[in-house]
Amino acid sequence: MIHSRLCKKSRALFVACLFLMIFFFGSSASAADKSIVLSKYPNIKIGFTSQNFSKWLPPSAANLKPIIDYASQKGFAFIELRDPGAGLSLADAKEVAAYARQKKIEIIYAMGVGGLDTNYFEVFSRGLANAMAFDGPRFVRTGANGSEMSRDPKKQFWTAAEFAQLVQNVNQAANTAKTFGYTLYVENANEGLAGDGLATFGSADLFGPKGVNANVGFQLDMANFFCVSRVVTSPDDVRGFFEANVKKIGYSHMKTSKNRTPQPFLDGNELSFDIYLSSLSKNGKVYVALEHANAATLEEAYINHQKSVDYLLKNF
Repeated sequence: MIHSRLCKKSRALFVACLFLMIFFFGSSASAADKSIVLSKYPNIKIGFTSQNFSKWLPPSAANLKPIIDYASQKGFAFIELRDPGAGLSLADAKEVAAYARQKKIEIIYAMGVGGLDTNYFEVFSRGLANAMAFDGPRFVRTGANGSEMSRDPKKQFWTAAEFAQLVQNVNQAANTAKTFGYTLYVENANEGLAGDGLATFGSADLFGPKGVNANVGFQLDMANFFCVSRVVTSPDDVRGFFEANVKKIGYSHMKTSKNRTPQPFLDGNELSFDIYLSSLSKNGKVYVALEHANAATLEEAYINHQKSVDYLLKNF
């Protein structure tokens, strides 16, 4: 009798284990099957920036986990973890990194501090340590412009003195990152595309002959030249700059600009996404993160991500 009961329990345990194995592997296959893959550019990795949710889920270990869950469930490849002032502790970064690793989501760590900000190196040093906790490309990101632009809403370019200091600061940070096997990337934002090269300097100057060294990479935003830059720039000029610097790009923000205004989901752009994606794909610059203007609610933010994914799958 006892032997019979033990046999029944063993069979029940075997069946339960078998069910769990089927469920586990079935779920894993299902998750892999729904990865976001563009038919025209299958090597492009689609992710998003956590900044899209920061109004409701500012960066913390607790808040980042549901964002990682969402990325995993929807088939995104990576997240740009935006931590503007490197506020995450190293312990929090390691906790989030372990969770992302479990969910098979790559992380690119990004700060918002600008190269001329007085606390640039203090924030950067903490941020670089955090970046090194994560699995993903060995990138770390800051802004290029910072408080020098936010203090003066009419400012369009860096002065010669600002530009010289900016180049020096960003080079120093990038050289430090390189010693740890990382590349520092800086983003185009408020500054104009190109100054006169004598008294005024912009994005093209920053990556030109008088600009940063080879250790500094370019974090492209596909729309900022049209809706964040304070200088109206033609799509042809942007395309020329992009094509000249595509090999310096680590990853890109993809968002829609219409009438010089960032949009809450993807719906075309003033320079065709196809132009960007074709060159990025050809050059192996495959990390592309959705960036949206703020939604009204968290629920709407999730809806907007689905709209953007649907747009990409339909058009590319």
